[in-house]
Amino acid sequence: MIRRKEDGTFDKGTKCGSRFKKDCIPWNKGLKKIHLSPKTEFKEDQYVGENHPSWKGGVQINKNDCAYVWVEKNKRVRRARKVYEDTYGEIPRGYIIYHIDGNNLNDDPQNLEAISRAELVKRNTSKRSKGR
Repeated sequence: MIRRKEDGTFDKGTKCGSRFKKDCIPWNKGLKKIHLSPKTEFKEDQYVGENHPSWKGGVQINKNDCAYVWVEKNKRVRRARKVYEDTYGEIPRGYIIYHIDGNNLNDDPQNLEAISRAELVKRNTSKRSKGR
């Protein structure tokens, strides 16, 4: 740091070193913040939600082709679970939502079925054994 005199000028001959000492004043003390782009800054509620150009209807699709929707501010659930619960009621404990046609993005209520994990294992092993 370069020492600053009381009149606002800098004393270039002396330096404070790597640590501040008692009489050392930071070089930017009293200076106003440089504000270069106030016209182009983000305006409040300009690109939020449906107004954003990348808005996809609140649905996120992950790499396994599972669609997720936001139910609260910081909580998301699989869209198939939400559609099933809205249509048929609560999903029993230990059951999962199965897509009958195998398309994870087809969340039509007639395509969704609540099955136990044991039933899922039976269905998946029968599919695998057919190809052998």
